[in-house]
Amino acid sequence: MAKRLSSFLGKTIGAFEGGDSFGLREIANHAIEEAALSNDRQLAEIALIAYCLHKMHSKQHVVRHARWRRIRKGILLDLKKAERGLGGGRPGEFEKSIASAIRSVRSSDEMMGNYAQNLFEKARVKYASTAYSLGLGLGQAAELTGADKKELLRYIGVTKIADRDVELVGIAERLRKLKRAIAGGRQ
Repeated sequence: MAKRLSSFLGKTIGAFEGGDSFGLREIANHAIEEAALSNDRQLAEIALIAYCLHKMHSKQHVVRHARWRRIRKGILLDLKKAERGLGGGRPGEFEKSIASAIRSVRSSDEMMGNYAQNLFEKARVKYASTAYSLGLGLGQAAELTGADKKELLRYIGVTKIADRDVELVGIAERLRKLKRAIAGGRQ
């Protein structure tokens, strides 16, 4: 488990350092699939961070902001500390550093963002919806990402996810679908 977390965290750091916005999105999408398969909340947090960094990095008003360089450096420092904590067998340092990175993303979004709703909360709902579409139950998907259930229901209601799988699917088939989705992301 730590190996997988470390791998996704390392990829996130590399893409963020390299300014690869779309790479961050790919990493986030693949990480949420893996998190849904293994019900791994820490991996879901990495997915959320990667997605938020993708969104922030793709906004001109953010990357041109006078404080962006300093904020970016702080987030990178937190992610690298998390990576060191994970690699050194110090889960407390990993968790503390991930929480700090999340706070930095939230505060910078609040300072530089154009919207009232927090980017991180939007990401929670979006990726809970993704986990739901991969076969997790509504409650499981909300818990995995920390999304508000009412917001998740509202989001799913305006998507076509609820309209797709009308037939009842058993847990074995849901698990097979989830594994196929993850195997497809590795190609």
